Amino acid sequence: MLESSLHIATVRGIRIGVHYTWLIIFFLLSSSLLTFFKDSHPEWTTTTAMLTATVTTLLFFLSIILHELGHSLVAIARGIRVRSITLFIFGGVAQTQRESPTAATEFWIAIAGPAVSVCLAGVFYLLASWLTPFGEAVTEACNWLARINLILAIFNMIPGFPLDGGRVFRALVWMVTGNAMKGMQWAVFGGKMFAYFLMIMGLFSVLTTGMLINGLWFIGIGWFLLSAAEASSRAYILGHLGKGVTIKDVMQTELPVVDGHTRVYDWIHDGVLETNQRAYMVTEHGRYSGLVTLSDTNKLPREQWSDVAVNTIMTPLRQLYTVKASSNISDVMTLMQQYSLNQVPVITSGQIIGWIDRERLLRVMQVHGEVAG
Repeated sequence: MLESSLHIATVRGIRIGVHYTWLIIFFLLSSSLLTFFKDSHPEWTTTTAMLTATVTTLLFFLSIILHELGHSLVAIARGIRVRSITLFIFGGVAQTQRESPTAATEFWIAIAGPAVSVCLAGVFYLLASWLTPFGEAVTEACNWLARINLILAIFNMIPGFPLDGGRVFRALVWMVTGNAMKGMQWAVFGGKMFAYFLMIMGLFSVLTTGMLINGLWFIGIGWFLLSAAEASSRAYILGHLGKGVTIKDVMQTELPVVDGHTRVYDWIHDGVLETNQRAYMVTEHGRYSGLVTLSDTNKLPREQWSDVAVNTIMTPLRQLYTVKASSNISDVMTLMQQYSLNQVPVITSGQIIGWIDRERLLRVMQVHGEVAG
């Protein structure tokens, strides 16, 4: 969901983006702050209240970016590449290339974000005093930002996954037991309990106080945390189960092929529609030269299908991502997700010996998950 975001900056090679759902919370928060400032300071003009609310909201989201950068820079320092940070409706999320290899690494990465938020709370508290001569609006904004950053740090330290506190809890259980899987299971359990608590509290708020918006907001946050905890648990378990299975064990060795000089129309009607196979390896002079998929036909108008050869629209072999037969399936799934791949050729000694497609790989990992569960 978070892949389709607007790129706003790059820091230390980390792509920072804004998902469209962020606009929803930006509007809600700035509107709420506008009401708060107007009620607290009826002497302010509408322009002053609106400008203060907008700037305060932007600084709050800058605080979230800095919170996520805290995680990310520690991860980079400990050898884990961070691909991106994305702001969305429920805050921010950093996407790393891989899981923490040790409990200590997990602990320091997890604690870095709340530590940044506590520091920001202190900075804004001091600024509220130092910048008093610049006006009441500046002081009010800094005081609010100090409080919200402290609240953010405390909230994130609740010991339930995917909150930072859940990751800290996971790391501590991992340290004590020496079992990363057990740490994840306890952290996910904590996350689910907290998510249920929020949803029950939201429902209670709606039924007893009539505060529909606040109640729905608690229910929404709880539902998001529950979904994130369950998804993280599945991904973690399947990823670790896949460590012992190589691509050689599950790859497809009999590949659908089409001659590169075949017209696109003939390939579609005699190949794709006959076999329901969306992707083919392309051969020329008895050797693989590329990969063509049904989506590649979008490169040219339908009326040209009878005039254009398949090798014109294929992805050449040199541009394809490939994996070794010895690669484990969890690493290959990460590669597919990172680059939105559906098929990946498998090579040994420079020769293509098969391929693995996303659907087949998901089935394999699902089966392993069911056996383990």
